[in-house]
Amino acid sequence: MTSVLAVALVAVGAVLQALFVRADRAGAYGRAAVLKGCAALAFVLVGGLGLWGDLAHAGRDAARVAPAAAMCLGLALGAVGDVLHALRFVLPSRKRLLFNVGAVTFLLGHLSYLAAVVPACGDRAWGVVASVALAAAVDVAVLPRIRVQSVVELVAGGAYLAVTSAVVGFAVVGAVAGAHGGAAAAAGAAAWPGTAASWLALAVGTAAFLASDVMLAVNTFGGLDSPRLRATSLGTYYAGQSLIALSLVLAA
Repeated sequence: MTSVLAVALVAVGAVLQALFVRADRAGAYGRAAVLKGCAALAFVLVGGLGLWGDLAHAGRDAARVAPAAAMCLGLALGAVGDVLHALRFVLPSRKRLLFNVGAVTFLLGHLSYLAAVVPACGDRAWGVVASVALAAAVDVAVLPRIRVQSVVELVAGGAYLAVTSAVVGFAVVGAVAGAHGGAAAAAGAAAWPGTAASWLALAVGTAAFLASDVMLAVNTFGGLDSPRLRATSLGTYYAGQSLIALSLVLAA
């Protein structure tokens, strides 16, 4: 029953996200902000279902419940960032402030994901290697293509992408360990996420989130300003967050 409800919420959220993108492209920014908030609420509720299932199965086992709670916090912070970024078009005089505060909120969300996925990853050494390699590759590919007002902003952007990449690195290593079994998978089996399906959903979801951030950075700060790329970035983002939320349901 929980899985059915989760899939239904994801489907409703996907429709709301599509309506948001349509309103955004039409310049109906007030309606777009409401739709964006409702779509984000859908994936937060999915994550909440997963956390509820963890609480039901694990009881007072903090080793299992705490990482799932951190993931839900990350989803909630993402929802707040969604609304702030949507409101920057409703309040153009505060556009820069809303974007920056929203970016910080997303960063805190990624740090929450990282706080959950690092302890759960069975092979942390390989997680570190994958994270550093991916972060370096993403920063080298993206940072030369963007134009910002100061070195501080460039460093902040690079740090943001590095944290996002680190989440992906640990999630992918966890998914590989879960798929092949062995000591690495066994080490994380007692805690969230603990199943191969959950790790796979998490790995694909975090990778989609990273891809969305890369598209957003290049489109917003690289001078492209492409409505099609923006729409693709928004769709990829929502798919990523939905899969991250579903990873909690699959683990419950």
